[in-house]
Amino acid sequence: MDTILLGVTGSIAAYRAADMVRRFQDSGFNVNCVLTDGAKEFITPLTLRTLSGNPVYDDLFFESKNHSSPVTHIGLAQNCAAVVIAPASADVIGKIASGIADDLLTTVVMAASGKRVFIAPAMNTAMWNNKIVKENVNKLEKLGYVFIGPKKGKLACGDKGDGHIEDTEKIVSAVTAALKKKSLTGKTVLITSGPTREFIDDVRFISNPSSGKTGYYLAQEAKTRGAKVIFITGKTSYIPGADKIVEVLSASDMMDAVKENLKETDIVIGAAAVGDYTVPRHKGKMKRGEGLEIKLTPTEDIIAWAAANKGKKFIAGFSAESEGGEKRAVEKMKRKKLNMIVFNDISKEGRGFESDDNAITIFTKNGKKVFSGGGTKQELASVIIDSIIKAGG
Repeated sequence: MDTILLGVTGSIAAYRAADMVRRFQDSGFNVNCVLTDGAKEFITPLTLRTLSGNPVYDDLFFESKNHSSPVTHIGLAQNCAAVVIAPASADVIGKIASGIADDLLTTVVMAASGKRVFIAPAMNTAMWNNKIVKENVNKLEKLGYVFIGPKKGKLACGDKGDGHIEDTEKIVSAVTAALKKKSLTGKTVLITSGPTREFIDDVRFISNPSSGKTGYYLAQEAKTRGAKVIFITGKTSYIPGADKIVEVLSASDMMDAVKENLKETDIVIGAAAVGDYTVPRHKGKMKRGEGLEIKLTPTEDIIAWAAANKGKKFIAGFSAESEGGEKRAVEKMKRKKLNMIVFNDISKEGRGFESDDNAITIFTKNGKKVFSGGGTKQELASVIIDSIIKAGG
């Protein structure tokens, strides 16, 4: 497991470090934290030690006080895949640009020869626009340091302008994308996601509680691995940075989008919670009555159609089941001629729909169980992509 060295400096945005630790861990990284004296005024070492599960380094002479690493700054630099400084103050940017190494964080950066260093600035607009800061940033960029942000936003003083730290998710995604192996480079991955809606009239519809999180994280993971991603989604707020996004409403809309885009894809992942039935749609809003009968008509099976027309494409489906779930999932995979299926047990509380966590079991086309376990949906997205690649996707 690769290690991210997260450097935190004195800024109100230091509170973001707690969330950043968790997100890097969800992306498969171990995290070591280095705090400057200023950072400790905003966030405690105990917080980051608890979240990371590792000691928090906050002193250039840490080893002599804790009888641990022989040379702390060298060991930390050698044992990390990258250094991420977030938030990065004008002070630390200026020190690094000037070759000053007078605390643990700046000495680690100085010793991190050949390692990627990512810097996420956070400061007041006037400071960010200062010519000296701009010169320091330009100098570091020419030396290969990577800056992420800042963006426009509300600042600690109450003003709005440049200098607000970039979104945590974007920082983590940028670092992860730069470090992960590009195992899907040259391939196009089509992912269906979210719920579909079958309208009864112009205001009422039949749907399900799918949040779209699984599809979202699968798209992010595939993109990180170097793939071109086509993202076809029902109504959801989880929209990834895909190469092509197609937003749909009904199962029929989603089928049309898949048919239109299947030809150019290498891998199809059917993560959408597609409605099994549709209904005749009445124009306008139906009036309240004593009773209402609705005729349910089966929708076309999207993943089965994709598998029937796959050629050499890799098709992975999902199966949300309750009783006898694993057996039914394998039967579904074989019947539809899928290359892989991901089963999740919807009978377990706190997992699956609308949750951040899930528990899944993955089967390949010969019925072999290749994974069974739980985790966050982001963690499991990485497992699913790994499984697809190992299975020949």
